[in-house]
This record gives sequence, C-alpha cells and structure tokens, in this order.
Amino acid sequence: MTNFRKFVTLLTIIGVVTFSWWLVLLFNIFPKKYYISDNYKLGESSAIIVLTGGKGRIEKGIELLDKGFGRFLFISGVFKESEIKTKYSQIEKRDCCIIYDQNAKNTFENALEVRGWLKQKDNLTNLIIVSSYYHLPRSYIIFKNVIYDKNIKLTPADSNIRFDEKIIFHIKLIVSEYFKIIYTILSLL
Repeated sequence: MTNFRKFVTLLTIIGVVTFSWWLVLLFNIFPKKYYISDNYKLGESSAIIVLTGGKGRIEKGIELLDKGFGRFLFISGVFKESEIKTKYSQIEKRDCCIIYDQNAKNTFENALEVRGWLKQKDNLTNLIIVSSYYHLPRSYIIFKNVIYDKNIKLTPADSNIRFDEKIIFHIKLIVSEYFKIIYTILSLL
C-alpha cells in the first residue's frame, strides 16, 4: 500500500506543479511576451487571424483591422460566411481584405487552413491571433508548430475579463484548457 500512496503523492505533486506552470503561463508569461500592444501596427506585413467559436472574437478582429493592425482579416472556424456578414454589417464594405474559412473544426485545422492561405501571401510575415484568453497559449503552440516561419502575436477577444462575476465558469474553462494544452504538447512531441 505504501507504493500506491507514493505513486498518488507523486502524481499529485506533478499535477500541482504543472497546473501552477499553466496558470503562470496563462496570466503572466503570455500576456507580457506575446500579446500585442497599441504601438504594434505592422499593417501591410500583418494578417489578423480570428479563431471563431468564442464570444467577442470576430468583433475584436474587425476592431484590429479598422485600427490598421493588419492588412487582412482571416476568419477561421465554425461560422459560415453568410452568418458572419449578416451579423456584422460593417464587414460588407471590407470584402477585399476579409477571408473566410469554413473548413476548420479545431485549432489544429485552423492553423492548417491559415498555412494554406499564406502560401499565396509571401509578403505577410506577422500574424495576430485573436481568440479567448484561455485559448491563446494553446493556439500559439499549435500555430508556431504549423507556421514556424512567421512572427506570431496574440490578442484576447476580451481584455477586460471580470473573474469575480463568473468565477466557476472561468475555473472550468481554465481547467479544461489545461488538459487540452497538456494533450497538445504531448501530441506534438
């Protein structure tokens, strides 16, 4: 029985250490090192990549495009082009600069679709990924492994998150994403 207890203790320690690492990565390292700032406007050499599926992501992508953070807005994921155009009427006037992908069903497929599109865009050297705060580290890891030759920056869809309002909801998201990032890292080895 002591070997079993040692094993459980070891697993608990590993779990606490890796989860602590995840929290530091999520709330400290990624915001400081990889998030864009207001002076990050590379315009012509940048594309804004919106990974759909979460609240406020498309709005943030449109905002960044309007502010000149990128030359193109690539919307990848689960929403159809017609649904997006109906919901966001300001998109209609930007048909030249907005690309829609409806094939991707997950983050890895998002990265593959973006990589395929980038083959036609030699002059783009920077990508700004827009997603939810909890999804950005995993998105970065996947995109950096699929599109390793581009400078990748991140921006959360909502930078003014209030954890005190929906603490249980955020805890569930953070724990769920913790297991997804562990899986992602192990699958990329």
